[in-house]
Amino acid sequence: MIQASQFLEALKANRFGFYSGTPCSYLQPFINAVIDDPQCRYLDATNEGDAVAMVCGAHLACGGQSGGGGPVAGRRGLVMFQNSGLGNAVNALTSLVYPFRFPLLLIVTHRGEPGGAPDEPQHEQMGRITTPLLDTLEIPWELFPETPEAIGPALARATAHMDGHQRPYCLVMRSGAVAPQKLQAKPSGEPIGNREFTFAENLTLPYDRRATRTDALRVVLARRQSRDVVIATTGKTGRELFSLEDHPSHFYTVGSMGSASALALGAALHLPDHRVVCLDGDGAVLMRMGNLVSVGEFSPPRFLHIVLDNESHDSTGGQSTPTAAIALGGVARACGYPEVYSLDKLEDLDALLARTPRMRGPVFVHFRIKLGSPETLGRPTIKPPQVKERLMTFIRQNGHGG
Repeated sequence: MIQASQFLEALKANRFGFYSGTPCSYLQPFINAVIDDPQCRYLDATNEGDAVAMVCGAHLACGGQSGGGGPVAGRRGLVMFQNSGLGNAVNALTSLVYPFRFPLLLIVTHRGEPGGAPDEPQHEQMGRITTPLLDTLEIPWELFPETPEAIGPALARATAHMDGHQRPYCLVMRSGAVAPQKLQAKPSGEPIGNREFTFAENLTLPYDRRATRTDALRVVLARRQSRDVVIATTGKTGRELFSLEDHPSHFYTVGSMGSASALALGAALHLPDHRVVCLDGDGAVLMRMGNLVSVGEFSPPRFLHIVLDNESHDSTGGQSTPTAAIALGGVARACGYPEVYSLDKLEDLDALLARTPRMRGPVFVHFRIKLGSPETLGRPTIKPPQVKERLMTFIRQNGHGG
């Protein structure tokens, strides 16, 4: 058994400074230590996949470099969660982390470990398959250090793999690995009070008279500022953006559907000198709607979240989504976005985007479009690792905000 502070100090010495995850009783002492340390930043995620994406976004923003200061005294990221949540993280690990080569450290607890501490029945199967699943994911792992002497060598192996291969490394935590530690930070205790939420949709066009996604993206590009970082969701949004204009400030999120907003959030929290524009889709928002809560909670002031909603899964044949009956802007307003707009006219979108640089965000724009895309739509020809590397270079050359 080790003290949480022993492991945390070793992490800080190895330039870890950004932490995200979801709670587990095995992790409780370490999470508490991270939350109470002013040199660390812990962002609680609504699910494990979003935790992975947020840390990837932080890596983008910080350029993989050491240095910097403030509340984020490092440039490596760590994600921690219970093994039952490993399934929630598989999509982000295989279709975001793997293709783009994001290095991060995972701590996965081993609930239901065969021969280990007695546990609840829901952990039995995952307990058996946790380490085989990591092997299947091609993520090297070892047991979380349980003595002070084991901490340094374990982190040396982890960081060597992360830096050398641009891949994740996992520490599997057994029951009782870390001594208990109480959380010192407490909620304010103040009453929430009476809250009123005002929101009005401005939707007047019949479906077939709406703009296309390409039309909307042209307006977005025309209003892009020189230092904007643009993160486009998977599917036809990223493909059309690339076809209209490929730029070093663009990140085309191939795969990991729903993770673009968490990726953009992680970047925005570390880029005070850049506006981060997330180009999202209705199906993607629905898949990871919990991240709207995270954006509202952490409130990066220069975050612009644009949802292009054609009420369908366009990339897979046009199957409908239920957003025709849903006011996504109202959802975002209730989640804490201070500026929320819902509209369907191209000229209104252009006028709004002209004003957004003066707004304090996060800003949510729900723009209704119609189904369809160019018949000869191509795909990004630049490979995902190069997309990542050139965006990090763009950020470094245009004012690093870590």
